Amino acid sequence: MNALKTAALASLISLNGGYAWADMDILPVTFTCENGVPLQVAYFNAPDGSSAAAMLVDNQLVTLQQVPSGSGIRYESQGVAGSYILRSKGWDATVSFLAASGAASEQVVLENCTSR
Repeated sequence: MNALKTAALASLISLNGGYAWADMDILPVTFTCENGVPLQVAYFNAPDGSSAAAMLVDNQLVTLQQVPSGSGIRYESQGVAGSYILRSKGWDATVSFLAASGAASEQVVLENCTSR
């Protein structure tokens, strides 16, 4: 998880308005998804209430910003090829991908992830 946190910190500098890292609440979580696939996520919470996350998925580091959600939490990435979406509620999470090419729906990448 240390490599994830270090890489994520470097990637998130532009997302969090220059807060000192000492002011950030950083929460590393490892989920276990369907078929035993691990999902490492680091959540970054700034003093002003803004939040970001980073995760290792599809062999790449993906940085995400929190967006409004009807229930639970939702983070989205911004990418040329499309956006990853991390949803979690309680101890459970799902990761999906929405292609920028105008795909009609999200494709689930990881599901039935739990951090219990």
